[in-house]
Amino acid sequence: MEIAEREGTYTAEPEEIVRMYTELLFRISYSMSGNAADAEDVLQNVFLKYCVKRPHFRDGAHCKAWLIRVTVNETKNMLRFRALRRTEDLTPLAEILPDHEQQAVFQDILLLPEKYKIVLILHYVEGYKTAEIAEILKISPAAVRKRLEKGRKQLKLIYTEEEYG
Repeated sequence: MEIAEREGTYTAEPEEIVRMYTELLFRISYSMSGNAADAEDVLQNVFLKYCVKRPHFRDGAHCKAWLIRVTVNETKNMLRFRALRRTEDLTPLAEILPDHEQQAVFQDILLLPEKYKIVLILHYVEGYKTAEIAEILKISPAAVRKRLEKGRKQLKLIYTEEEYG
């Protein structure tokens, strides 16, 4: 353990912290969230906070306790965020589309930012008209048209990159 003593405090290099505590912190976050991807996201946030703050500790136990506390707090924050913003994975919806080309387009739509994705899905997949989408989303019809335009442009960029990429 490369913890250096500096004027009565202990500090460790980020690489050493990651090596020493990844498994422990992952187990803690995973046991709280029940989701490996979420636990990995939490660990990234924890290690980023460590790198940014570069805290000094009394000893190795204090460092470990700090990392555990930050992991617990980050996991709770993530769970709170998920509870307030319930989302569904739309990927399985692609399977009910009639042909492979439509499924591929739907998958590409899912890559877009939320504000473009929703108007494209409502318009092209669900068949809603601009005025209906505006009413559903509580935005102006002009905003819906603009989002459709920008969403189509982003899809075009995706297809251009795939073609030449």
